Amino acid sequence: MGQTRSFILGVAALVLGQTASAYAADLGLPPPPPLEYPAPCVGCTGPVYLKGFIGGANPNVGDISTELFQFNDFEVFHEDIKSSPFFGVGIGYEFNTWLRFDVTGEYRGKSLFIAQDRYPGGNGTFSRASNDADGTFLPGTNEYTADIESWVGLANAYIDLGTYMCITPYVGGGIGMASVSVLGLKDVNVPNGGVAYGADHTETNFAWAVYGGLAYDVNPSVTLDLSYRYTDLGNARSGTVTSYDNTSSYAGVDIDDITSHDVMLGVRWKLGHQPAAPMPVAFK
Repeated sequence: MGQTRSFILGVAALVLGQTASAYAADLGLPPPPPLEYPAPCVGCTGPVYLKGFIGGANPNVGDISTELFQFNDFEVFHEDIKSSPFFGVGIGYEFNTWLRFDVTGEYRGKSLFIAQDRYPGGNGTFSRASNDADGTFLPGTNEYTADIESWVGLANAYIDLGTYMCITPYVGGGIGMASVSVLGLKDVNVPNGGVAYGADHTETNFAWAVYGGLAYDVNPSVTLDLSYRYTDLGNARSGTVTSYDNTSSYAGVDIDDITSHDVMLGVRWKLGHQPAAPMPVAFK
């Protein structure tokens, strides 16, 4: 009985459809227009992009010195800059599918600088008793602490190495300037009970960097970027260092060859993206 009913309904629908078409033709009505689909969006994003990034810095120090080093045999046996966060923004231009450029500016947060040296007494030994017996100045140590803060601006170029499943490996390099500040320096000489403080000071240096990373295309206008960067920030120096009782001073502490291993996570937004046109209305 169910099969018979289905057969009757199918025949009725076919007859009604043919009748309606014939009736429309008799009235001279045009056939309904074909549905039109929008063309695919080709070149809807422009070559200009904005970027933002955050990262973690793992800095290193080449060496430290002061003007006092020329008067005695100072031995530096520890120098370090602790890790710190940084963030930045930039604007770039995609020259073609494999070459792009951008200009970035970043702030690198305060990181703790620590260092220690020692020097012999007046008779060339580290024995306080023998130097005291000889009537010469005593051996001692200097323990330095300060905050290092910097602003960095770079002009960068990148080579994209091909895209595989929306992932693009790339390499790059950049040159620019770094403004490196030494803040709140303190020099403590524990054996001789001395404390000195350094004035804040900023040095501006030539800076350079090399990159390697992976970019992931979330959609035609948004790209995630994970990268490693080696950055050379140049040198830094404190201001004049003065003893707590103002009885002595020296020119400052030089912190040479500051470099950093950086890990960065960023986002690039391509400008000029146009959404696909809406579907046309077939009937009104």
